[in-house]
Amino acid sequence: MINVEISAGICGFTTRVQAEDKTGYKACFQLDSDCPNWKKVNELLGGKTLNMMTELFKDKKTGVLNSQVINVSLETIPHVSCPVISGILKALEVSVGLALPKDAAITFKK
Repeated sequence: MINVEISAGICGFTTRVQAEDKTGYKACFQLDSDCPNWKKVNELLGGKTLNMMTELFKDKKTGVLNSQVINVSLETIPHVSCPVISGILKALEVSVGLALPKDAAITFKK
């Protein structure tokens, strides 16, 4: 089980992601969020088993990305630069062993 906490920025909302390996490059996630929009995403995808090869990589033949996480997020979240999208995908990626757990950050410099 992978647990990630994402502070989205100026909105002040925090989203916690719990991603779980379901074997064979499949995983699911649950969100606990202060954001009403991410609560909607959780209602639609939370607990659903997802194929990580489809979620994280473009189809080699067509070059098309068929990510349910991205598609549902873009339909539900009004602010497409929200870092929660990346945080969910990274948590899922780590949960199936396609990446190592390492903190990431967006830091504004003056």
